[in-house]
Amino acid sequence: MSWPLPQDLDTLHDAIINYAVRIHAAVTLKYEKTSQGPLSHTALLNLHRIAIVNHRSIRSLCEEGWTPTSPTLIRTLLDVLASSYAVVSKNEDAEYMGFRYMFSYLVKAVKDPDTAEGLRTFDNEQLNKMCAQLRGQDIKRVDDLIKNYKRPAYWYRPEFWSPGEIIKKAMPQHLDMYQEFSGSTHGSFIGSLLLNDYPDLAHINPDEHPSGTRKAVLSSSRLLLDVSWIRGEFHGVADLAEYKYVLNTFILPQKDKVLTARSAL
Repeated sequence: MSWPLPQDLDTLHDAIINYAVRIHAAVTLKYEKTSQGPLSHTALLNLHRIAIVNHRSIRSLCEEGWTPTSPTLIRTLLDVLASSYAVVSKNEDAEYMGFRYMFSYLVKAVKDPDTAEGLRTFDNEQLNKMCAQLRGQDIKRVDDLIKNYKRPAYWYRPEFWSPGEIIKKAMPQHLDMYQEFSGSTHGSFIGSLLLNDYPDLAHINPDEHPSGTRKAVLSSSRLLLDVSWIRGEFHGVADLAEYKYVLNTFILPQKDKVLTARSAL
């Protein structure tokens, strides 16, 4: 049994997907003539892909009756948003930060004595290819980083201490959402019931959660919109008028509907 999204949520979900795809297509067109885009491009491409996949996954979960599990994916989207900002916050540091976002698993494998030699050689080649894309002062910065590398709790430390700090300072409009969904990631009691329409009847079977589904799809839509905007604006392909149109036409009208759906339970 499944519970398809109501028409207005279906329209919202697809409008955000279409916006994300347009941004991706425009950035791809900009770099399709180069064998390798900048490191910032590669980092943002990966973050954008994660955001799109999570947004689509949340819809699937909701339609199959697993809405209460979606807060963990929404929190992931918040982390993706914070990482996207960390890459582009200073244009002059974008290549260095793009490298930082992607390199840690390669350094770990290269330095790990238990890594198979074939894998160590391959990962070292990939690391060298990334390093070869750096220019100017970034070359020394990365040499020092690799030489003294210790994996931090968040890849963007010390420039930014945590995703919460990034969102509070740079995107305060998302702070309430960040605080609300953080508990879900850590398995808190209230987090497990956050989008469950029937918390007093919690069980292990799929069920319809119309209010929770509305909030889940709205939240993921809002976050994918902003991840897409960050990528598009950084690469010079985003149109602020289009962003505002999507926000005002599809997202903001849903806020009252979320409150109405919740009060109807």
